Amino acid sequence: MGGKAEESSPAEYGEPSKYDPSFNGPIHKRSCTDIICCILFMAAIAGYMVVGIMAWLYGDPRHVLYPRNSTGMFCGVGLNQGKPNVLYFDLLKCATTTNIMAAALNGLQCPTTQVCVAQCPSTFWILNPAAYLPQAKPAQYFQQQYCVPSFDLSTSSLSAQEIVNKQLCPAFYIPTASVLGRCLPSVGSLDAIPNNFTLPGMSSTNDTASALKNATGQGVLNKDVLSGFNAKQIGVKIFEDFASSWYWILM
Repeated sequence: MGGKAEESSPAEYGEPSKYDPSFNGPIHKRSCTDIICCILFMAAIAGYMVVGIMAWLYGDPRHVLYPRNSTGMFCGVGLNQGKPNVLYFDLLKCATTTNIMAAALNGLQCPTTQVCVAQCPSTFWILNPAAYLPQAKPAQYFQQQYCVPSFDLSTSSLSAQEIVNKQLCPAFYIPTASVLGRCLPSVGSLDAIPNNFTLPGMSSTNDTASALKNATGQGVLNKDVLSGFNAKQIGVKIFEDFASSWYWILM
């Protein structure tokens, strides 16, 4: 107690420098070299804040959370409450649309009618040929739940052919599963197509199965239709986001 503190050994802090009589200290003309970079960095941070505020004030997260039908209405909310899934009338048209620019010009939508439904179809169904007879009543053959909501089968005077041509009701559907709110086909289910399931313009059930499995429409079998569809849709979505926000990116 009261004694001098123990002196630190030179090895703890290294060897002391020797006195140099010619050393005049640090450089006299010193200046900050990163002012411009600091200003640019702060401007970028401010830009991110502005974009974030605008996204919060004017953005609509429903575009990411919910699918939309052909009229642009969201499925699962509003007038479509209880119908969280979107059904595509003709999935062949979705699979064969590989031109991203054509898709953009078409409103970034699969070029077939899309309706919101409560549940995706779980069975194979195709319009009975008897529905095309002159005396046939379409309400006895089509299913209202999969038709365009504004179209009422019970009061319509249209023939089955007119309904199909105007894409008011689907002419066929296949077993599908809900993937991110979209009724997309399961490739495994296409191996069990009924013998009487032949699409118009095709000669046999095998041709129908091949067409449904074909993602490009050129006779090349796609073993992962679901992944290809999602990849294309994601690519189109990226293109849409870039096209609408390129000027903010440049800033």
